[in-house]
Amino acid sequence: MLLRDFLNEFELDWAQAAVRSELIPPKKLKGAKILLAGSQPDLQESIAWSFMAWNDEKKLGVRAVEGELSAADGEEGRIAVTHLFTEQSFAAAEADYVILTGLCCCEIPGTVLERMEYLEQFGRLVEAACRVNCKRILLLSDGRVYGRVRGDGAAEFMMSEYESGTAAVSDGAFSAQYLLQAMEGILVSAAKAAGRACNILRTAKIYGPCIPMQNHTAIRLAEKTASGSEIELQLLPDRDSYVCIHDVLTALQFVLTVCPENKIFNVKGPDSDKSAAELAVMLYQNFPAQCKLRMSAGGGKLSGADRQGVGVDDNFGLSAQPGILLNTQLIEHYGFVPSVSMEDGLIILVKCLQNTGEVFIFDNTYLGKLEKVQKILLGYLLEIDRICRKYDIKYFLAGGTLLGAIRHHGFIPWDDDADVMMMREDYDRFQAVVQKELPDNIFMQLPTTEKGNHNPFTKLRINNTMFATEFTGHFMELHNGIFFDVLSHDRTGNHKWSQKLHLMVTMLTRSVVFNKWGNTDIKSGGNHPVICKIVDKAKYLVPMRFAEWAQNKSLTFFKKRRTEYLYDGMGRNLKRGPFPKAWLDEAVYVEFEGYAFPVPKEYDKYLTYLYGDYMQMIPVSHRRTSHSIVLTDLGAYTEFRLAEDAETESGIGEI
Repeated sequence: MLLRDFLNEFELDWAQAAVRSELIPPKKLKGAKILLAGSQPDLQESIAWSFMAWNDEKKLGVRAVEGELSAADGEEGRIAVTHLFTEQSFAAAEADYVILTGLCCCEIPGTVLERMEYLEQFGRLVEAACRVNCKRILLLSDGRVYGRVRGDGAAEFMMSEYESGTAAVSDGAFSAQYLLQAMEGILVSAAKAAGRACNILRTAKIYGPCIPMQNHTAIRLAEKTASGSEIELQLLPDRDSYVCIHDVLTALQFVLTVCPENKIFNVKGPDSDKSAAELAVMLYQNFPAQCKLRMSAGGGKLSGADRQGVGVDDNFGLSAQPGILLNTQLIEHYGFVPSVSMEDGLIILVKCLQNTGEVFIFDNTYLGKLEKVQKILLGYLLEIDRICRKYDIKYFLAGGTLLGAIRHHGFIPWDDDADVMMMREDYDRFQAVVQKELPDNIFMQLPTTEKGNHNPFTKLRINNTMFATEFTGHFMELHNGIFFDVLSHDRTGNHKWSQKLHLMVTMLTRSVVFNKWGNTDIKSGGNHPVICKIVDKAKYLVPMRFAEWAQNKSLTFFKKRRTEYLYDGMGRNLKRGPFPKAWLDEAVYVEFEGYAFPVPKEYDKYLTYLYGDYMQMIPVSHRRTSHSIVLTDLGAYTEFRLAEDAETESGIGEI
């Protein structure tokens, strides 16, 4: 079973978050049996999907079931399996991990009697869980366990796992604090008595798409923004810690598989300590047309009693509980890194709630300039197409540009670059004529045209613009204008042994050039760790001119041989190995942003080789741009426009 057959793209995004994080050791989950129990079936289902994602990606054979307390065995009780999230069942007693969802981020029972009954039932559930011969029991709790937190009677401070806050018995926060503390105490006491390992994971306020959780300020503000409802908010200084469901699910697996047992951990999102006003402004900045915001100044810190009359919209619950800030140093000490910022998480939540049916994208990329960047790149494409038609040079759209042409009939909505590819003979002919054909405002960047540049492929850059990546931003003496890549696909051997040797030599020579250029280490992994370590030590003894000569010699080694295989020696797909030359023998034309451009006739085989199931889009939370651009300046191209006539031969000319 594949999760995408059951989940929408927003659900699939958080379900796969733990797998994508690379923080979880897969061997710890291979064949694992996960038992989920408690009073939150929706949260349990989310947790189950996050474990089942390992089967889609890594074929680990993880199984997950939902259980509930059964009284069939009398007073002692047991956990019986009531729902399967997997095709193969197992008995509750066989579980490797037991996860109790408790009251994490949900409303507590309303009356004192209901709370006492809940605690009694929870105690029986914990006792039953402790009779399971599992590796570990984990309880999900939340920051309400700290109560109202005040450092000096006025200022809030970050609460660590073994610190405690206080709440007056008359305070509305006391009930939640008491109940959560009692539940945690029950688990710790029972686990210690039974000799079972346990952990507690306390979350900040959880939010995210397609998850029914406790209403709080972030969720209510997102709902009002999505619906275009008016938001009237009084400015109050209290802040809360928040965490997106993606990071909750990843942290849960991280605690079970990486962190030491019998410890308590807090988790929150990156840059996610926010006041209601900060959240509202963040939403307004990203959704100015939908976020109808009115704010008035508050009167400073208010006591619990004073809050009751502040006149703030009750939907935001500001009179119910002040901010709780979590200190997450402990889980981060063991290596956990949260991934979804408050801003990204809110954008995802609002767009999910709007349910427009459009492909999700972060509209604020490059301060809203992404569409302009793509127009400029389209101008590049038109120039290259004009030159190649004039000189009868065969080329194809490449990489993400090719994928966009097939899947979107244009740019991938979050893509910030464009590429074309050629066979070596066409690439050499293109290099011989391109500079004289290009407008004067475009620079052909090669190691031979700019000292200090060591890219093996051709970059075309626009003068008086800036588009520096995290890497090239360290070399500001180089031309860092808006760029377009032209790549060559080179021949490789016909036999597997010659292909493997050719790819290894190419990878090593490219690594020497790139890592010597950036003064970084060659990664000592892969199939040749010892060779990589030796080359890494030797790279500083090799002159750059010789290293580039060796790299270029490797790329063109089979240039004059009549072989039937190619490889992407210049680009980022070198590790994918060789592919049949026949895939690039013939071109067909497809629509790309309203223009016709050439793609390989065998594009399906080629794209499958590059991306696997290429019609599946990358996760929602990863739909930022493909390059880590750190400096952007479009210069005069902020007003760039393409000619209206689709038959025009003009692309990027002088401005």
